[in-house]
Amino acid sequence: MKKNWKKMAAILGISCIVMAAGVVGLSEHFAHASGDTILDGVYVGTLSVGGMNREQAAEAISQYAEAMIAKPVTLMVGEKTVNVMADELGLSYSSEELAQQAYSVGHLGNLIRRYKEQQDLKHEHVVVKVSFSMDEMAAGEYLKTNREALEQKTINNGLKRENGQFVFVKGTAGQKLRMKKAIETLKSYFAEGVEQEFGSVELPSKEDLPKGNKEELAKVKDVLGTYSTNYGTSAAGRCQNVENATSLINGTILYPGETFSVHDTISPISLENGYALAGAYENGTVVESVGGGVCQVSSTLYNAVIRAELEVVKRFPHSMVVHYVQPSQDAAIAGDYKDFQFKNTMDTPIYIDGYTVNRTIYFTVYGCETRDANREVSFESEIVSTDEPKMKFTASDEPIGSIHQIQEAHTGYKAVLYKIVKVNGKVESKEIFNRSTYSASAPIIAVGTKSESKDAVQAIRQAISSGDYATIRAAASQWSDAALAKKEKDDKKDDKKDGKKDDKKDNKKDDKKDDKKDDKKDDKKEED
Repeated sequence: MKKNWKKMAAILGISCIVMAAGVVGLSEHFAHASGDTILDGVYVGTLSVGGMNREQAAEAISQYAEAMIAKPVTLMVGEKTVNVMADELGLSYSSEELAQQAYSVGHLGNLIRRYKEQQDLKHEHVVVKVSFSMDEMAAGEYLKTNREALEQKTINNGLKRENGQFVFVKGTAGQKLRMKKAIETLKSYFAEGVEQEFGSVELPSKEDLPKGNKEELAKVKDVLGTYSTNYGTSAAGRCQNVENATSLINGTILYPGETFSVHDTISPISLENGYALAGAYENGTVVESVGGGVCQVSSTLYNAVIRAELEVVKRFPHSMVVHYVQPSQDAAIAGDYKDFQFKNTMDTPIYIDGYTVNRTIYFTVYGCETRDANREVSFESEIVSTDEPKMKFTASDEPIGSIHQIQEAHTGYKAVLYKIVKVNGKVESKEIFNRSTYSASAPIIAVGTKSESKDAVQAIRQAISSGDYATIRAAASQWSDAALAKKEKDDKKDDKKDGKKDDKKDNKKDDKKDDKKDDKKDDKKEED
């Protein structure tokens, strides 16, 4: 037993000597490999940072990462792709942290790990991927803004009218972006890091099946509401706008719970989208505007919709009354602040049929009729009050005395629209459906004030300030350039007349003097 212990002690002693020698060797190796510089063979992406200290590496990495961010990353949703500049997704990085990761290779960890990493560097490079943090709000905003470009649009099953009959039209499924998961996917992709350039990122999506089926759409066959208006007195540009907007609305299918917007459906209202210049209301005056006349389309559809008794979500009256419908029966369209919207509150789809013929707009709302056949709905407009505008006068740079109208008069109104329900021919209810206010627009008369005569200018301006038409006309007649020229001519004539009268007086005086002289001569002769 004692001999065995001695033998084991000898073996352990030799092992300790070997281990000590190894530790001394490793210590000498690490003493040789230690320092503040990154080991050769270490890369950040494709950037070699070997031999650099951490500060130098951080500066080089910053330039390298900035160049990466300035390049695009491809986002994919199904078959659709969009290239986005990486900086639009709110990427950021820490060059100091990346430099520290590069430095840690062969410098940090236990002796065995460091030794192994240093030995591995002799055979192959070690690459630190460039990782980025992503601003989730910035990325989410980008995805929302560009959702239409990324998603495959769903085309719902639909209908079209052919020879007065509805024909089923099969739709196609779309791909919808799963927003939250898409943001998570992007965040993970950038956090994992890239070596040189961004590649493609497949964003999660879900299939969006088309709405409607043959059985459901077959129920669309009844006339729920219809209305028409005439635009026979319209100029060519207005006719074009009316017909274009009507065609864009025609064929719309609205499924249960969906809301329809006239503005969104007929936009953009531009020359490129088939519109022309025509008269339109703006701040109480009529001006030339692209799309002038589309309000008649909206108003015609409004009257068909309320007769179908669908829910009106938004409706605005015009600033002044229009000629094609009664007060309170109009629905104005203006920019993005006046729109006509309605909702399909039925359990089945509805179809909007719109067309123009012989300068008349026709809209019919088709669906599945569920109302009592003995129930009749009508609408009645009533003017509650009127506001007659007063004439306004304004000075113009035209010749003094000129008077002409530059803005027509429009009477202001307050009106209500009544909804009347009859059952079996008897009035069951009569209720106010909407209230509308239309502004009065004063006729504006421009009065010329341009003249070389200061007195004339002052006089005509005083007349304008009086606001009295008779006074202004009298002043214009008196102080017009023609009147002043005539006055000057008459004054010259009067001066000539006065001169001739003076000459005659002088001649008479001379004659009297001569007569006296002659009388004296005669007296002398008689005395002689």
